[in-house]
Amino acid sequence: MKKFLLPVLVSLVTLGPGPVWAWSHVSGSIASINPSAHEITLDNGTTYKLQASVDLHNLAAGDKVTVNTEAKNGQHIANKVTKTG
Repeated sequence: MKKFLLPVLVSLVTLGPGPVWAWSHVSGSIASINPSAHEITLDNGTTYKLQASVDLHNLAAGDKVTVNTEAKNGQHIANKVTKTG
């Protein structure tokens, strides 16, 4: 039993608490920006809560963007917004 338990524990520690591949990319146009909430809404109707590292100063409604996003606790969290057009 001890020979089996050690590799399982090492695997759990190595893999960590969650999957690394959880982030995805979404493209669209910015429909609106809420600077006080640090959020953007795309033309698909989805609102993305931006992490503090995302700078809103270079973004405007109508900009075509790609959003690096993850769903967490029922919210869409974005860690990067890149203009595409």
